[in-house]
Amino acid sequence: MKSKYCFIVCADIRYLPEFVALANSLSYVGNTQDVHFFGYKIPQSVIDQFPLLGYQVIFHEITDEEIELNHGLSEVVCRKRYFYANQVGREYLAVSVLDADMVFTRNPINFFEIAEKTGFVLCASKEQNKVYDDGHHTWHGQFILEKGYYNPVDLCNCPLFVDTKIWGRALDKSYQIFVDGFPDDNFKAPDMDAMNICLIEAGSADKTIVLPGIQWLATNEQLLKPYIRAINDRGLIKTECGIPVFSYHGQYYHKKWRDCQMDNRHRCAEGYLKTTECPDNMARGAMDLLYTNFLKMLDWKIQIPKLNYRHPEEKYEE
Repeated sequence: MKSKYCFIVCADIRYLPEFVALANSLSYVGNTQDVHFFGYKIPQSVIDQFPLLGYQVIFHEITDEEIELNHGLSEVVCRKRYFYANQVGREYLAVSVLDADMVFTRNPINFFEIAEKTGFVLCASKEQNKVYDDGHHTWHGQFILEKGYYNPVDLCNCPLFVDTKIWGRALDKSYQIFVDGFPDDNFKAPDMDAMNICLIEAGSADKTIVLPGIQWLATNEQLLKPYIRAINDRGLIKTECGIPVFSYHGQYYHKKWRDCQMDNRHRCAEGYLKTTECPDNMARGAMDLLYTNFLKMLDWKIQIPKLNYRHPEEKYEE
């Protein structure tokens, strides 16, 4: 039996730990909506554990033939997920498109309901809004939007909440403009730009709710910064300035990535605050909170060996 709403997520085995933490975190926060998982080389031992989650996971295998037809695996898991959302979304009242490396800390069910009942597009904000003015923003040599268009509601890839009965064609087009005309006359800008441009073309500019990025993704070390860092509020994560965090994004499974986040924060503190000791300690505490929660979600229901899935020939460094 299908749920009212559903999530769409794509990943290959290199992102298996991140996907497992995502799937487990949705279970942890009480999700009951279907998850359509488009995966490549996902072990059967993981698929067999999906019933443990308490919600339905519909697994779709990405084939080598599909990868070849779509010009590479990264294009399938990034661009084609919007095509999948349009196809799958016809059977649901609203859908949410996710990245594989997200961890949920609260149940987002209310945002599905907003998308269903208002028809609005809901998605996380970017820090810098785009102007579409270079050749990569053209398709068959023509700009889809007027050259130089400034996007006042520029959105990240995810989490995107939409009713595909309204916005499905735009999502589908964001994929089609890449494959149609490849390799000379196709749209060459990132999938994020393709999604935004096609939604704007379809009329979303005044029908969009831009969600705070820090609440859903926390890119660019947002949850490590003084005043807005992540803190534990009776078992729930929120910012120091009081914003409830629904999910956060990043490659927490990888020590190199976590160290890079800390290094970036240190340099920002040097440049902006002219001091580092106290901001570094704050960032370290916030990272410990986020990483500890990630590890808890990694082992919540589905279990996998702690291996280096990106470079199997190398040892995993915790």
